[in-house]
Amino acid sequence: MSCREAESYLSPYLDGELDVIAALHLEQHLIECASCAGHYRDLQELRREIANSGLYFELPSTLRRRVAAAEMVPVPWWRRVGPMAAVVAVLVLVLVPAWMLLRTPSADREIVDSHLRSLMAAHLVDVSSSNQHTVKPWFQGKLPFSPGVPDLSAQGFNLIGGRLDVVKGMPSAAIVYKVREHIINLFVVASGSGNSSAAYSESGGFHIVHWAKGGMNYWAVSDVNLADLRIFAELVRGQ
Repeated sequence: MSCREAESYLSPYLDGELDVIAALHLEQHLIECASCAGHYRDLQELRREIANSGLYFELPSTLRRRVAAAEMVPVPWWRRVGPMAAVVAVLVLVLVPAWMLLRTPSADREIVDSHLRSLMAAHLVDVSSSNQHTVKPWFQGKLPFSPGVPDLSAQGFNLIGGRLDVVKGMPSAAIVYKVREHIINLFVVASGSGNSSAAYSESGGFHIVHWAKGGMNYWAVSDVNLADLRIFAELVRGQ
């Protein structure tokens, strides 16, 4: 996360309006960046000063009575139709796209969410091993396909195990690697389709590579730099 992006997130973070992924990235940035951390402390102090400044204004009793009297005057129904119609229109414009978004989450976001859950819930692997001949047989009988488990340790991508997962409502193999201090989740799902070249994207600060090969869909996701993830994807595709 850049300092410019972090600056734009500080106020929403202070108000508790950031989603979990954005908040995690911002917190990590604040740990690493003294300048942004100082700015955040300044915002906290400003908020405390405003809260303790005694700026609260008490309404005069005469104004309170006038407001209460106005609220008691009935408004004819035909005068309410215009505002009500506007409210309904706004709700339709806002809620319908939001509902559609919830009903059709992007594949990228789903992959990142699965990656994050594996890191946060202490459920990174079901079978822990650096031996491909241990991890690959473990999947047999648990999935309707047998995923390949490449040994990439010579290239610096160390196998640490595998687990069962779900991607797009389908059973998936998650094969887990580690490069330096970064975790790479390789999701494998049966697709029945042909081959496709690698497509690169980013969601929530995580890099994603997707391709299809031999009737399988593959997604590799990690916070490692994109160059390393490209190398990883090319090595897996070459197996």
